[in-house]
Amino acid sequence: MSESDEEVERLLKSIRDTSPNKLVRDARPEPLPAPPSQPDPRPEPQPQYRMTTPADAIARCRDAWKQAYDAYTEKNVRKDGSMLETYAEKAAAAAFRAAMPELATWCGIRDFIACVAYGILIDAIPSERTGQLLYAAQTALALLPRIPPL
Repeated sequence: MSESDEEVERLLKSIRDTSPNKLVRDARPEPLPAPPSQPDPRPEPQPQYRMTTPADAIARCRDAWKQAYDAYTEKNVRKDGSMLETYAEKAAAAAFRAAMPELATWCGIRDFIACVAYGILIDAIPSERTGQLLYAAQTALALLPRIPPL
């Protein structure tokens, strides 16, 4: 067999070995490389139905209030030992409101209402905002299914 015959045989063999499936596989684009791993900036997902008590929610809000108040007072005490408590109370009230439960579940709405009531008592929630917050809870309650979980 001559060199040209061998070359023809190789070409014929490569043509026979090329099935339609192989052509399709070869025509597919290569998968994109995975992006470099970076930490996920989103917070960890919370369980959807976490059973808590109103007392737990109030304690969480109260603790946020106290931590913010204490942090502000430590940072802003004057040389003579005095400070303006009004600013510390404003910072603490903002922390209290930020710690309030989400209005996504029956338990969350119940706990939210308990925190609003407690916040009114300790003046963490201004009287101008109480109606808005309770109306938000009422609206969220109307959007939930009618039968509460047991």
